[in-house]
Amino acid sequence: MAYRGGYGRRRPAPPALDAGALEEAYRLVTIEPARAPEGHTGRDWLVYRIAQGANMITGYRQGELRAATADVERIVVGLNERRVANKGRPGPKPKGSTAPAAAAPAAAPEADAVSDA
Repeated sequence: MAYRGGYGRRRPAPPALDAGALEEAYRLVTIEPARAPEGHTGRDWLVYRIAQGANMITGYRQGELRAATADVERIVVGLNERRVANKGRPGPKPKGSTAPAAAAPAAAPEADAVSDA
């Protein structure tokens, strides 16, 4: 049985988003049985597709449909949280370390000053 999006009795609806945010939001489109990806063996493989506007992410999970669906839905929530969190940031991230700068070394005392007396 393939997951085709939507919300049933047990799954709460996501928070309401405006039309622009909804277009940009990640969403699980499908999750369905698939053959093992190249280089992998075993059974119970699933292919999932996550969409964001015209962009499509395709991934594979091995296991039961219910568990894989829950895992992929957590991925979608995380992607949307990152997308929303990054919008509030003005400009690029600052370069360099985020740790406080080390204290500058104290100036060495001048060596025996010669007095002009």
